[in-house]
Amino acid sequence: MLLHLAWRHNLDGLDLALAVNRLAAHGTSVWWLGAAGPEHEPGDYLIDVGAAVETALAGFGLMARRWRDSLPDGAIALAAPRIALLAGTAAAYPNFAYYAMALARLGFDVELIDGAAIAAGWLGAVDIVVLPAGSAIWGLDAAEGVIGADARLRAFLDAGGAAVASSGGAFYLSAGRPGWTGTARARPHHAHEYLRTGVGIVSVRLLADSIAFGCPPTLDMPYYHGPVYDELDRSVSSAATFHRLVMPGRLFFDNPLDPEVFRRELAGHTAILRAEGRRGRAVLFSPDPEMGDLIRRYIAFDDYVAHYLPLHGEATMADTLRHYRPLESPSWRLVLNAIHSLMLRRRPVSLPSPSIAPRPDDGDPPDLAAATEAALGRLPEFDGRRRHLAEILRDDLAARLGGVRSRLAAAEAPLLSLAGPAPAIRALRTDCERAAVAAFVAKAAGERTGTERLAEIDTAVTLLEAWCRLAEAEAHFTGAR
Repeated sequence: MLLHLAWRHNLDGLDLALAVNRLAAHGTSVWWLGAAGPEHEPGDYLIDVGAAVETALAGFGLMARRWRDSLPDGAIALAAPRIALLAGTAAAYPNFAYYAMALARLGFDVELIDGAAIAAGWLGAVDIVVLPAGSAIWGLDAAEGVIGADARLRAFLDAGGAAVASSGGAFYLSAGRPGWTGTARARPHHAHEYLRTGVGIVSVRLLADSIAFGCPPTLDMPYYHGPVYDELDRSVSSAATFHRLVMPGRLFFDNPLDPEVFRRELAGHTAILRAEGRRGRAVLFSPDPEMGDLIRRYIAFDDYVAHYLPLHGEATMADTLRHYRPLESPSWRLVLNAIHSLMLRRRPVSLPSPSIAPRPDDGDPPDLAAATEAALGRLPEFDGRRRHLAEILRDDLAARLGGVRSRLAAAEAPLLSLAGPAPAIRALRTDCERAAVAAFVAKAAGERTGTERLAEIDTAVTLLEAWCRLAEAEAHFTGAR
């Protein structure tokens, strides 16, 4: 039977995408609804399942309604993507971790890959490569210290593979500098001296593109020196433009985006670019939707909260901080829509993703939860009136960490007996934990501000929470097929 899964019936929560993508990974036929109708909105889903899955959806807290009619106009079959996430030197932790948590929360199968694996040809096992912010702007060979990764990635795109990229990764897929792929035939305004823009929270205006399904006309997200495009070739289209500067930021880069610079150089220019041509298919994000509410919280802590605390007091500011929702980041809907749009009519629903690259047996992985708890204990005292608010954030992180620690073992246990994507899901946790713990150990206490250290701890906690929800969904829906 056909079931209709509507975003509005499920409070626009990302558990809907999580469930649909886990079912698709196991062969369930899924249609993405690309046009509105009397009973549905663009971005809703139809799935072809039996009664056991209908029951499982209800048990997962989701509302599904039986679809009595034929497939509506605009219903397009979705293929389940196999995704590789660049996580080498060019996109070191935490850059890749923001995408790892977003992709896990959205229910996608994803494996981490570095430049050496790309050079060895492992992109042949995937459909989409994700290029996060980082030093990919100078090319993969240069950033990763390998030979052949740039050529292999170009061959992957030429052969029908697709890419999603943010910030530095978006530069790499643009045109105008040696080593860039030219997938998007558009040259950034600052093709080399990219720091001329800055850091902040920006609002983008979404245009007539499937990227916008389920979103309001404008959407806010972090921005870290992403490309700003002047002229667009006919093979590319603008899916969103820069609308306004919400607030400047100093988090991790003390280079706040100036309002005058935004007005002069960003406003009205392309913020999300879709490319499809001889050099491949891609969605390029100039801002960083993957960073979502997590990074927005801490940019706001240094800007919005610092400014309005003397005016409105601790209670109002504490309430503001409490209601950022990293695991329900509105901008993650753009990542979901980008991946869906790149998988339309590409191939039949696939078998579970094969492992990309053999992993050495390094023994037991580091305990990220323990490392995060230790980092919480080393947080410095904040000065002035923000001290109590920092304590509220610390207490919230401690409570969330306690909750996720109690879930980790229970979430992983069922995966030990499951085949298909389960081993790759377990490996994703192991690989992320190794990178995160290494980053905690490598950074001396004085290298980060107190706000930045709070953000790093929140990144680790959110990563574990997103992984837990993915593992729980995999176990829940595998048993219902």
